[in-house]
Amino acid sequence: MKVEQFKKKFEHVFSRSKMERPQKLYKFNLVRKLFDPCPTVKGMASIKKLQLLNIAYSFIQNDECYLEVGTYNGKSLIAAMLKNTLHETYACDNFSQFNDTSSQEILFDNLARYGLKDKVTFFNDDFKKILDGRFIKKPIGLYLYNGAHNLESQYQGIKIAEPLLSNSALIIVDDWRYADDSHSFAKEGTMKAIAESRHRYELLYELPARFNGDQAMWWNGVGVIAFQRKE
Repeated sequence: MKVEQFKKKFEHVFSRSKMERPQKLYKFNLVRKLFDPCPTVKGMASIKKLQLLNIAYSFIQNDECYLEVGTYNGKSLIAAMLKNTLHETYACDNFSQFNDTSSQEILFDNLARYGLKDKVTFFNDDFKKILDGRFIKKPIGLYLYNGAHNLESQYQGIKIAEPLLSNSALIIVDDWRYADDSHSFAKEGTMKAIAESRHRYELLYELPARFNGDQAMWWNGVGVIAFQRKE
């Protein structure tokens, strides 16, 4: 993953004030539709988060892949890939947090609508099984974890992915913000796994939200972390 190039591009698009302050126009549905790369796809993501993912995907290297845990209807996945040079892409969701039995069908329909159905390898399974080393064929250059955010799941989502990461990788963790309206342990679980690692992690950005579902900010907060493997 070209981490330094990513940082340069991201900070060009998002100055410090744009990272930290709400884009007030995004509170209007009509405006969001104008900037949303996939407005027909439902999802729990703000415009800023979708832009972040698209920028990050563009700096994956040719010998690396993208892995997304927690795909739901595919909004983040599609937004990351659109208008980018495509790389080997994996997505995983067992839809255990949703009661809708048609979630996988909706995901596949959405991918097909944007011409991406045959560009993604999808696993309807527990992410811990997918991260056992048998299924991901290339080092992970970009990793989005948006699965369950209880403490143990979040910890495992970082801990067991580490051996599969590229020597230089970018990790994006959704729902970074803990509050009464989310009860997400995304930050705590991530930092626990990082503290136990012998490799180098750097928390690049903590992108804020004022509440869960903040359309003008970063939905429920996002953590962006650089990973560097030590010899």
